[in-house]
Amino acid sequence: MSYHPRCLAATLALLVAGVHASAEDNGSTPPPPVIPSGPAPGTSTSGPSASGGSDSLDLGNGSRFGVNSPRQVVIQGLIDMDGLIQNNYTDGNSNNSDHRGFGLLRAELGAKVTLDEKVTTVITIGYYSELGNSQPPPQVLTYPGDLTPTQNRGQGQAVINDAYVELKQFLDMPQLGVDAGRMPVCWNLRAGKGAFLYDSRAYDAAVTSWDGARATYNYESIDITPYSYRLPDNSTLYGGAIDWKPERSGSSRTFLTGSVNLERNVVLRPVAADPTPGEGSRLYTYYAGAEFELGDIDIYGEYAAQRGTQNDTVNFDGWGGDIGTEWRTRLANGQQMVLGIQGDYLSGDNNPNDNRDNAFINNWSGTADTYIVESPKYGQLSHYVQGNLEDIKLSAGIAFDQHNRIRLSAIYAYYRLPDPQANSSSGFGQEADLTLTWDYTYNTTFRLFGGIFKPDSGFIQVAPIGPIIASTDPAYLLGLNLSTLF
Repeated sequence: MSYHPRCLAATLALLVAGVHASAEDNGSTPPPPVIPSGPAPGTSTSGPSASGGSDSLDLGNGSRFGVNSPRQVVIQGLIDMDGLIQNNYTDGNSNNSDHRGFGLLRAELGAKVTLDEKVTTVITIGYYSELGNSQPPPQVLTYPGDLTPTQNRGQGQAVINDAYVELKQFLDMPQLGVDAGRMPVCWNLRAGKGAFLYDSRAYDAAVTSWDGARATYNYESIDITPYSYRLPDNSTLYGGAIDWKPERSGSSRTFLTGSVNLERNVVLRPVAADPTPGEGSRLYTYYAGAEFELGDIDIYGEYAAQRGTQNDTVNFDGWGGDIGTEWRTRLANGQQMVLGIQGDYLSGDNNPNDNRDNAFINNWSGTADTYIVESPKYGQLSHYVQGNLEDIKLSAGIAFDQHNRIRLSAIYAYYRLPDPQANSSSGFGQEADLTLTWDYTYNTTFRLFGGIFKPDSGFIQVAPIGPIIASTDPAYLLGLNLSTLF
């Protein structure tokens, strides 16, 4: 499975500055040695070390490394702000308004320090909250047991977002690398898209990384990656992935990926069909994906099957997938145009009382093609059900200049419930979104966007407020985003 480090929230890892962290580079006086006067115990008072020759080692206070040792420090950061207006998210009922006008602020600042050719460290401090809220709010919900959009998940407090070590040429094997600590995870098939299965940005939490370790062994065009993570809900993920990336042939490219995963103590999301699902003991997910770039056409597809034990009497038996194509071309005046079509399917379970749970468990999916139904940041009404959603999406985009600095994109999606409750409709609703993007500079972007979701009668049965109050009035979202990477 492909791992793109830039899948960190809003693509944090834009590296823009490199400096050597030595006293000689900045002209400052180096810090005093650990032993400011006299030789260190056990060392000779004569010879090159005593006279400050090439064998001398000057250590900074509390440091195990020489202050003049060659290190490269890259400062990286992010400021991401939103002004939002939304309504009818929880009930689709204009007579029972849940209108909200609010803003969001995410800020991250970190450093990537390359100690030598084998060791690199990354640490990032982050903050995420609603605008105007300077006090940490109480933690009232734990995910994935979350039915209310835009609830705080660690918001309002400074957090360690990243803290991990990259070990290259591990065990003196040039093909082997190991990462350990708190790191961004985004096992996505297509670059720039959220992951179908596992994405640490799920739930739009303050911390967008997971604690764990992974190793990658490269053999020519094949990457083999075992991994283990402790997830934010205290469940555990173990797995292994294999990626095959043959050499590009002209304008064509092929990417094949697959993985086997085991989740322990899976927290199941409460939904209308099963409000008290509890935890699953073991969930096995078998995944395969493929992408083929054939000139201007991109064809892709993913499939995952799930098995395992929910409890003593119920077994997991869900599946899901997506398939689509995208056509990119340039008009006569150089403007880029994109057209796409995609279908998604996640199985559902319409009988919680039998011995099989047929719902596809996608707690950590990063899919965010639409704002209101799918985006973890702006809506995620798809979490009103567990799996149990299929759709077809049509998308289009066009640039207004040859450099693609100003772009307009649109998407339409029609959603159904493949396994509705008894005597319920299968229609979930339809959504249309429009986004105008302006690249103010190479690292600063404005986005003006909006979406409208028209619920269908099936939405009434799964809305968290209940079928008595829920209705089919449109839900809407308007927003302005400013994002700066540095």
